[in-house]
Amino acid sequence: MEHVKIDFQRMQAEYFLKYDYRFDETALAMLHILKKEQEQNFVLQNTALNKAIDKIEASQRTLALDREHPRWQAFSYGLGRLGLPLLLAISFLAIFYMIHLNNQDQETIDSAKLRWYENFYQSNIENRETKAIKEYLRANPIPE
Repeated sequence: MEHVKIDFQRMQAEYFLKYDYRFDETALAMLHILKKEQEQNFVLQNTALNKAIDKIEASQRTLALDREHPRWQAFSYGLGRLGLPLLLAISFLAIFYMIHLNNQDQETIDSAKLRWYENFYQSNIENRETKAIKEYLRANPIPE
């Protein structure tokens, strides 16, 4: 550390007025050294803080809380960058699968009805009596 002449009288008067206590020269020298070191630490901390502030201001994503939609903001931060597209893809797949299952069930019902109508038609060609048709309908109801 460089040798600096310290104005002990000014410092002693300053601390006496501020704290109503008289320090000797050793205490004043220690206070002066600690004060200079602390100022250097503050300068380093302020430069680091300024760099962080510049980095935050330069970023594209905001860190401020959206006061109008805080839940939506928390939801989007929780999902991350790929969460929303993943959620949409899963939803579309679920909808597509449900539609596909519904179509598949409808196809099986339609095929069962077609087989029933075919059997009914074949039995009517062979037997055109009303009594036989009623018996066939009792024995084989229309599938639903």
